[in-house]
Amino acid sequence: MPCCARCCHRLLQIVLIGLALLLAGCGSVIDADQARLCRAVAPALHDETAEIVESQLAPVPNNATALRYRYRVRSSRGSGPHELICRFAAQTGAGRFNLVALIQDGAPMGEVKLYILKRWWLEDARGEARGAPILRLSPRSAYWLQQALGGLVLMGVYGLIATGFALVHGLYGRVNLAFGEVAVAGGIYMLVAVSLASAAGRLGPAGLAMALLAGMGGAALLSWVIGRAVIVPIVARARSPQPVLIATLAVAIVLAEIFRLTSPFRENWLPALVNRPVYIAGQDGFIATATPAQFLAAGLTLTGISLLLGLVRFTGYGRSWRAYADDPLMAALSGVRVPRLVGATFALAGGCAGLAGVAMVVAYGSITPGDGMSMTLKALISAIIGGIGSVPGALLGAALVACVEIVWSSAFDIGYRDVVIYSLLAAVLVLRPGGLFQRAALSPREF
Repeated sequence: MPCCARCCHRLLQIVLIGLALLLAGCGSVIDADQARLCRAVAPALHDETAEIVESQLAPVPNNATALRYRYRVRSSRGSGPHELICRFAAQTGAGRFNLVALIQDGAPMGEVKLYILKRWWLEDARGEARGAPILRLSPRSAYWLQQALGGLVLMGVYGLIATGFALVHGLYGRVNLAFGEVAVAGGIYMLVAVSLASAAGRLGPAGLAMALLAGMGGAALLSWVIGRAVIVPIVARARSPQPVLIATLAVAIVLAEIFRLTSPFRENWLPALVNRPVYIAGQDGFIATATPAQFLAAGLTLTGISLLLGLVRFTGYGRSWRAYADDPLMAALSGVRVPRLVGATFALAGGCAGLAGVAMVVAYGSITPGDGMSMTLKALISAIIGGIGSVPGALLGAALVACVEIVWSSAFDIGYRDVVIYSLLAAVLVLRPGGLFQRAALSPREF
């Protein structure tokens, strides 16, 4: 087996293992909104002074729209176990909020009682009781911790798309402005895959993992097609970088319009999965929280970034990429298979962008065509600040841009946030044209 194939095989194994570890803690994938409604039923069925202790919340086997909620009630009358089975109208869409049947301790609830419960209890329910934080921090420290937790996903998204810019620019010295829409495509492909998996039954960890891979794989294929059909022919005919900028901007607009026009024909929201808040740190004044979905999204982006750094630094593909970025002619004469390298680079860059889109869907529940250009600009700024053509520089620039965004949005007027980001870009271009890693245009584009 060739060295490149072995490296790709090992990388795929690592990715699958990483996804398995990230998803192992999810257990059965449960809609968080349905879980909240099912939990909110129990207090209405017992005395106000009763203490309800949850023991299990799980899907009902062979019923994709039902949840089983087991709990123990402690009151002055004693303690005992109870069970609720909540059945909803649908697994996806608006029907997933409609509780259509309730079985309490094996006895179905009557229609009149269920209507009263839904009309005068569930509509006024304030949600789940807040838990105690894991750590005790001052409200001010907890507030900044909350902002940092929110910035992890943002940093990963910008970093993954910025590395796509760096990978392609390292080979051709050109910028692909369609990467933001490629990221959007990855998120949309994931939503389509989730919809198909949900139609076949309740969405589980395996179905979610396959949807993640479908989003990444679809984005990688789309990026490869754009590279081979648009960028490579233009680079072969024009020495100026402007034609590639114009062509890829046109591709981005076309993709955004296609996604916008087709949005009414598909599911555009991921069901609220593993979104029960975890109370991390704080006090009564403010408690920093995060959801397992946010941790999963951050873990996906950081895992992808780590694997990409290892791929570029330690594999045969990385050596070929660095050699071609430094001297294309000498790399070709030394045996680098240029067409294969170019195709792999476009696919890898698209996979990174697709992972960014997938992470956004996992963290925020959806992704829209309008997000593409915004992500493109922020990621491009990250790549330029870090030194475009450098993969580590792109990641460092993404961390800086995300940090500036979070700090400014938390402490100052959010309306001026983008003004500050673009001003930072202008300052870097004036004071340090080669970026943080001093990658001036005339210097070799090495790792």
